[in-house]
Amino acid sequence: MTDTPPPYFPQNPLSPPDPERYRKFKLAVVGCVALIVLLVVGAIGGLIYLISG
Repeated sequence: MTDTPPPYFPQNPLSPPDPERYRKFKLAVVGCVALIVLLVVGAIGGLIYLISG
């Protein structure tokens, strides 16, 4: 065996970070939460309509 050091893996990413990435992620999370809330409100409204009808 040779005494070669392990390969070097740089710790920093090769491409600079996207400044819009956090904003896009935040918008995606807000969109998913809004969709879930809409589904829950719709289900509750549907149940009330079925029970009262």
